[in-house]
Amino acid sequence: MISDIKKRKPKTNLQTKQQLLVEVEELRTRLDATERRLQEANEILQVQITERKRAEEAFEKAQEYTESIVDTIREPLIVLTSDLKVISANRSFYETFQVAPEETEGILIFDVCNHQWDIPALRELLEKIVPQNTHFNNFEVDHAFPHIGRKRVLLNARRIYRKGKGTDRILLAFEDITDQKQTEEALKSSEKRYRRLFESAQDGILILDAETGQISDVNPFLVEMLGYSHEDFLGKKLWEIGVFKDIEASKTAFLELQGKGYVRYNDLPLETQDGRPMAVEFVSNVYLVNDHKVIQCNIRDITERKLIGEALQRAHNELEQKVEERTVELSEALSKIITMKDRLEAENIYFREERRTRGRFDNIIGQSDGLKYVLYRAEQVASMNTTVLILGETGTGKDLIATAIHNMSPRKKRALITVNCAALPGNLIESELFGREKGAFTGADIRRVGRFEIANGSTICLDEIGELPMELQVKLLRVIQHNEFERLGSSHTVKVDVRIIATTNRDLEEEVRKGRFRQDLYYRLNIFPITIPPLRQRKDDIPLMVQAFIDRYSRKLGKEITSIPKETMKKLQDYQWPGNVRELESIIERAVILCPGPVLQLTDKLEISSPQLSSAVRTLEETERNHILKILSETRWCIEGKDCAAAILGLHPSTLRARMQKLGIVRSKTKE
Repeated sequence: MISDIKKRKPKTNLQTKQQLLVEVEELRTRLDATERRLQEANEILQVQITERKRAEEAFEKAQEYTESIVDTIREPLIVLTSDLKVISANRSFYETFQVAPEETEGILIFDVCNHQWDIPALRELLEKIVPQNTHFNNFEVDHAFPHIGRKRVLLNARRIYRKGKGTDRILLAFEDITDQKQTEEALKSSEKRYRRLFESAQDGILILDAETGQISDVNPFLVEMLGYSHEDFLGKKLWEIGVFKDIEASKTAFLELQGKGYVRYNDLPLETQDGRPMAVEFVSNVYLVNDHKVIQCNIRDITERKLIGEALQRAHNELEQKVEERTVELSEALSKIITMKDRLEAENIYFREERRTRGRFDNIIGQSDGLKYVLYRAEQVASMNTTVLILGETGTGKDLIATAIHNMSPRKKRALITVNCAALPGNLIESELFGREKGAFTGADIRRVGRFEIANGSTICLDEIGELPMELQVKLLRVIQHNEFERLGSSHTVKVDVRIIATTNRDLEEEVRKGRFRQDLYYRLNIFPITIPPLRQRKDDIPLMVQAFIDRYSRKLGKEITSIPKETMKKLQDYQWPGNVRELESIIERAVILCPGPVLQLTDKLEISSPQLSSAVRTLEETERNHILKILSETRWCIEGKDCAAAILGLHPSTLRARMQKLGIVRSKTKE
């Protein structure tokens, strides 16, 4: 301004002074205005400085607050300047990457830890990507750190602006995904293995949605097994394919699977697309995959195995049946062996008895016409299988005729089995005849073979058949008709081949009329009757019998009897012999025992029968009754014991009592 004045041309002094004053005044005015403006600007500047200080203080406080917050964040964080130098980092960063603050702060990020962070991917992010973007997320970095090993992290970068200064700071957040990546890789590897197993499995596999039941995957083996395409399965439900014909059962099974989480069917019928039936083993489990429930169904074709199993089962059943049949056969064979053993033992007893009997009666002695006719009849029927009924008084030798018939028959190689029906108690006759099982009745502690089984293939002689109880006559009739019976206590039918010879001293026709003997059984027995005459009708045979008995008992007792007086023989021939041959033998035996010398002397006083006894009208029963009464009177009614009535008559005491009851013989009080 002063320079401007100096440059002007000089004027007159007055003008110059006035002008100068004016100019000075103007200059002062302008200076005052400038000073005022400067003052105002200074005041404004002071206000701005104050506001800036307050803003900086607020920023510093906000920065400290932010840093305190950042320090508590679990993810590693680091703050950089715009030129990529480290300002600070949080505690997680230092702990994760194992560095100290003094090794990082103020240092270029790429030079941290002896250039460990000079990572190409990090350079690309910070130098190229971040300058062009406000922020950038999930930038993956894979780097091997010397101290902590290989790490895989996701970097999230954000530029922080400061008003009027542009990029003030850069915030880096690190997310360690090393374990996650390893898990993912393991999962991928597992999925690959599962897929290989899924596709190469030799069982059918279905994957279903547990909520809807829709099929999400199916392996090739099941596609080939059932004949449906892969597309036929996907999105469908089990009961919509056509494999499971029973839709309601399939839905029920699915509901059960949802509830239990496991369902197994060992034999489930399915059907292929072409209608071929098959059997499968069906196992289903519910799994949780990524918080979603899925169902895996394993389906195994067991059709062939089932067919093989059924074939094996049939073979097993056949084998079991054969074993059972063989066992039955062996059991039957064993039973037969046991029966045969018992029979052989019993036959041995009977054989010894038969030999003993044959020792006593080498031959049937006599030459009378009556005896010859009996032997002729026996010879006629011997070779046949006909049932024979031998009739005759007690002691006439009915058992000898039965033995003779057996010895002349084709069954002679086997022993004749004899059963005295009068000698057995009534409650044991059935057991003796037909046998019993163990426990059939009280006291039956062993299994026993009956006489009919023992006589199988041979002959059984039922002596005194008239004494057989009525209840057993029915069973005997069945044996005669059908050759079969059951043991006591058993329902098993026993088949036998037995010839029956029955003997009796009763008039069976009279017994039938009185209702004591079954008529049908009598007709079955009376096919070929043989009647043996009593000894009183065979007087010519008495001398031969007497001589035979003398010879037998003389040898047995060591005596020698050489003669028989005629008077003695006449007495023997004139006697009526109510006991027949058995009575004759007993008298001769006693005479030999008591004979002092070589001449036979009778010790028994033989009374000649009265006309009443010899009367032709007297019945056989009356004759028997009178004879028993006579012997009882002589023995003072002593029935059982030595020299008592039963011994003299040659009867078993029970038989004698039965005959006494039958004939109405009762000891009167006067006799007592």
